[in-house]
Amino acid sequence: MNISEIEDLIRRIPKTDLHCHLDGSIRLTTLLDIAKKEGLPLPADTDAGLNESVFKDRYENLEDYLRTFGLSCSVMQRPEYLERIACELAEDAQADGVRYLEVRFAPQLHITEDMDMKTILVSVNKGLRRAKHDFNMREEVLNGSEPKFHYGIIVCALRSFGAISDYYARFINA
Repeated sequence: MNISEIEDLIRRIPKTDLHCHLDGSIRLTTLLDIAKKEGLPLPADTDAGLNESVFKDRYENLEDYLRTFGLSCSVMQRPEYLERIACELAEDAQADGVRYLEVRFAPQLHITEDMDMKTILVSVNKGLRRAKHDFNMREEVLNGSEPKFHYGIIVCALRSFGAISDYYARFINA
């Protein structure tokens, strides 16, 4: 087998991704598009520029790395954007051979005046569900030659948001 055949085999093998951060998996083209629509300032206006200035191969420290999530979260403040980002994440995972995806995120980071916790969760689920439906309707899935795609959502609790629900308060203080 040559390298190309090995890469193709690895891509085709069904996989799971059990720790995928929604806010760490945004397509750069999507980030640029939403930022432009919303008039949000970015440190660069191209994929290459963002990769060079923000989304680097290596970071100096954890704090430098965690700053990237602030930029990602800034474009996740509307239901339609959350849905789009979730759908694209699932599509990208599917293209890599992932057939079970667990998406984790902290919905508290996306609460706005116009978007409550339920709207956030429904929007993310809607995007993932759309990608699941579209994938599972493919001929190769329907005829059984390709496994179906499934997903789960892990809702992360932030210690500073314990007042949102009794469950969070009990969970955080446990």
